[in-house]
Amino acid sequence: MNQDIFNWLLEGEPWVRYRTLKDILSKEKSNAEVTAAKRTINNHASIKQLFDKQNRDGYWGTSKDIYTWWPKKDTTFWVLGVLADFGFTKVDKKISRAAEYVLSTQLPCGGFGCAPPPAPYDCFTGILTESLAKLGYTEDMRLKEAYEWLIQRQRRDGGFWCKNTGLPGRPRERESSCAFATLCVLGALAQESELKNSKIAKRSVEFLLTCWENRGKIKYAGHDSQIGKGWEKLKYPFTDYRILKYLDTLSEFEFVKNDRRIHAMLEGLIAKQNINGRFYAESIHTVWSNFDFGQKEMPSRWITFMVKRIEKRFRKNK
Repeated sequence: MNQDIFNWLLEGEPWVRYRTLKDILSKEKSNAEVTAAKRTINNHASIKQLFDKQNRDGYWGTSKDIYTWWPKKDTTFWVLGVLADFGFTKVDKKISRAAEYVLSTQLPCGGFGCAPPPAPYDCFTGILTESLAKLGYTEDMRLKEAYEWLIQRQRRDGGFWCKNTGLPGRPRERESSCAFATLCVLGALAQESELKNSKIAKRSVEFLLTCWENRGKIKYAGHDSQIGKGWEKLKYPFTDYRILKYLDTLSEFEFVKNDRRIHAMLEGLIAKQNINGRFYAESIHTVWSNFDFGQKEMPSRWITFMVKRIEKRFRKNK
């Protein structure tokens, strides 16, 4: 990585510094610089403001927001995933309280979804399972039940879809899966060591790469599942089917390291950097305007970090 970019990232917010040290420089958790960076995250003004909005019962927004379609962008459903990406874990009591709230909404089948009436969805379950796994809950039996429910949902084409009528043996089994739901499930599978290199994961990855090949030719089912106008815009949090989430997730799987389709997308992503090698958020949620990925005027260290981490993963996998 360009030394100027490296220095720029390390001069940034504590979560950018922490993840750069750990994920790009590969420093151990016990390293003094890493522990110092992580320790300062909680003291940052924007993080304090975020936790000030947390209800004492653990959630952000209202207790009903997590059940709505589609959850508001500054409520528990998305906030928990952002904090997990920043490096928070269940060791923090505020995080464990939020995680327990989320787990209290888990349905008897193991999935998460909308209510009323209670109905599990592949995308909801994938998103929340990925967040909880990153926070340190992979050994929790409740999360294991979520994974078990998810893997039983895989369809004939290797993808996932929230429609029960699309499951194998059902009337709509031959219709294309939802690309976004599949990406959400893959995000969760990437966090579980026994599933990361499974046939389930490999079939799901191939489905998404086939979506890339068929872009503009096939209309995929589900929420925001098209590789079309706006798909290439850099955006965080990962609330939509966009290139940054797509490549960040697929870069977790070593078996795609030499796939020509991946590298075609990667070239397009890298081409977005400015003359200084920095990247901008190109689509935003204004509720995150306190963070550099919530504005478009200045380059974003967090977006830049994520692109550089994707690059590193693919370089490492070669």
